[in-house]
Amino acid sequence: MTCGLPTFATCNGGPAEIIVDGVSGFHIDPYHGVSATERIADFFEKCKTDPSHWEKISNGGLQRIYEKYTWQIYADKLMTLSGVYGFWKYVSKLERRETRRYLEMFYSLKYRNLVKTVPLAVEESVNGIEEKSTELLATNGTTAH
Repeated sequence: MTCGLPTFATCNGGPAEIIVDGVSGFHIDPYHGVSATERIADFFEKCKTDPSHWEKISNGGLQRIYEKYTWQIYADKLMTLSGVYGFWKYVSKLERRETRRYLEMFYSLKYRNLVKTVPLAVEESVNGIEEKSTELLATNGTTAH
């Protein structure tokens, strides 16, 4: 994106937050290769009929980077977080174990529902599609083998 190239990236994880689909790049699902290739082919077809489309997406990507992801913005956020952490540590009398529980609570609240949306791995078999032995455990968001 920072080079001005239209970007295609996974719709999971960090790229899903960075890219605004259809504006600053495109989300593709790595688990669905056919739809991903169609999405890329459609983009090139549109660029063929409308040469300004490439530039529109390219400029959208650059604008997104300049608005959200410059080193100055990162440094400002880091300084804010370090100030908040320093103040919190100063006023808090929590011990290390209690602090860890506190942070795990926030992690659990933020990511528990996100984990449930991750698709399970699947294997093709003679009879169609079978689930692998990898299962998502909704109770704690981990996988079992």
